Amino acid sequence: MAQTVKTCDLSKDVAANLFCLLNEGKVFYGISDIMPGNILITDVEPKNLIYPEGWYYAKGSYRNKHNSSTGAYSSVIMLKKDGSFWEDTAKYCTAD
Repeated sequence: MAQTVKTCDLSKDVAANLFCLLNEGKVFYGISDIMPGNILITDVEPKNLIYPEGWYYAKGSYRNKHNSSTGAYSSVIMLKKDGSFWEDTAKYCTAD
């Protein structure tokens, strides 16, 4: 029998790359000049994007909190192309 992996259990790097593939040309994953670590960059309203199972937008981040079956929570900050934070304008959760 083939082994499967729940997308909610993927590492944040793999899940972020999957998110980019699902939203090709709309979301980019990379290093930021604004803050340390990798970030997701998009000018598309988070509620209009496609999310892998178990991942969602909330509080300015792409995350899997409370969905991971391993107990490991991950999140990646989402910014607009101009460097502003989605958290400042998108005050909702796509998991609801």
